[in-house]
Amino acid sequence: MSAVRHHVRNLALVALVAAAPSVMAASADDRDDALAARKAVLDQKYAFGPSAAAAIDYRIAWQTSTGDATKRVDVAGEDVYVLSDKNRLTRIDRNSGSQIWTTIAADPLDAVWGVTQGLPRVDDLPFGQNDDDRIYVTSDPVVFVLDHKTGAVIGRQDLERIPSTDVVRRGSYLIFGSRMGQIIWHQFTVGQAWRANQLKGPIVSKPILVGSNGIAVASEGGTFLMLDAKSAGRIWGERLFDGVTAPLAAGGGKVFAASTDQYLWAFNAANGDTAWRYFTESPLTEPPTYVDVDGGRVLQWVPSEGLVCLEADPKNAVEGRKVWTLPGITGRYVGRIKGDVALWDAKAKALRLVDVSQGAVTRTVPLPQVERVSMDGETIFAIAGDGRVVRLDPIG
Repeated sequence: MSAVRHHVRNLALVALVAAAPSVMAASADDRDDALAARKAVLDQKYAFGPSAAAAIDYRIAWQTSTGDATKRVDVAGEDVYVLSDKNRLTRIDRNSGSQIWTTIAADPLDAVWGVTQGLPRVDDLPFGQNDDDRIYVTSDPVVFVLDHKTGAVIGRQDLERIPSTDVVRRGSYLIFGSRMGQIIWHQFTVGQAWRANQLKGPIVSKPILVGSNGIAVASEGGTFLMLDAKSAGRIWGERLFDGVTAPLAAGGGKVFAASTDQYLWAFNAANGDTAWRYFTESPLTEPPTYVDVDGGRVLQWVPSEGLVCLEADPKNAVEGRKVWTLPGITGRYVGRIKGDVALWDAKAKALRLVDVSQGAVTRTVPLPQVERVSMDGETIFAIAGDGRVVRLDPIG
């Protein structure tokens, strides 16, 4: 009888041990399901969710919402300026994500071409620490002057010429192009135009700073000028076969222009000599990108080819030298992530990382809630259509 009971106890113990793994597995599965559900909630809560951030080794620093559709974001120093589609401007603390003030920065129907921090006086503290620091909002007919601390509009500067490009600040000047083909130096500390240079045809691509003292600009009429940023004087000029509508790029001692004449042009920044020009079968309306790898590379989207990579400084190759092509890969350059080039494809709502040395896409991150992506250094700012703004920082 005792032997029978002992045998029954052994059978029960064996059955319990056999059942334990399935119970443990069920518990682990439950935990995995709970974690997946939690991740799904967070990925919906944040415009750029934690799953997408982890895929590129980033973390979410903060998210805030202005509550309005957003049409531009400007990052300057310790501030992030978010402009709504009704021209409501919100100043956000870059570090904490807290909203400091919101104001009507321009008439609701006006285009806004720049949100620019002013200059502290010579004896002042750094910008943002003085009572008289100013913000300049360049709209179609007017530059509005805002108090940096409160957002109050404290002045307006009427413009003689209407901007048609974003502004670039150099010293005490706001520099921009117009549809009349002029590039204008607006002296914002006194509130009036200082000098202008004439190009053929409207200017629709933003002037760019080149080196320490150059301003490069091109027009729809095919004029390309390099100007002295201090004097507005002409350093050199070139005529292309057709116009330029895409933003310019610079790097490695050269300036690059994608033209509707079907050429990607590379000019020597110092003297304007044509270093090379790469012919394509399509008019070029997307901007080139200079990448400082492997002696310098230039990326260009070509409709008939795809994403094309060329040597920035080919030897004895006036027609340019192609390194690789990625058919079907689109997107505008926003910055560098872990050495790869980050391209934002607004149509597909995806962030793509490209290894320029290998000519390969290393990661594609779908971001269905995001409308815009920009980078300031290694920091990513993502903007959703409903006004959510997310800051992301690299891990480690």
